[in-house]
Amino acid sequence: MRTTLNISDDILKEVEEIYNKKNKSKAVEEALKDAIRNKRMSALKSLKKKIDFEVEPEDIEKMRSLGDGTPE
Repeated sequence: MRTTLNISDDILKEVEEIYNKKNKSKAVEEALKDAIRNKRMSALKSLKKKIDFEVEPEDIEKMRSLGDGTPE
């Protein structure tokens, strides 16, 4: 998709260097993917100790034996 963005030349240059890309679009796309990944990881980390999740070793083995992830 073609989009017009106003991004400073200094930032674009730094992004190209960080991601080792000569193409501005590819560099920006990589940076956006990283930003999304980081936000999702932060959201997951914020759930730490908020969800009580206990799994017994036999439960893990049972899940592995199912293979396709569907319950019995």
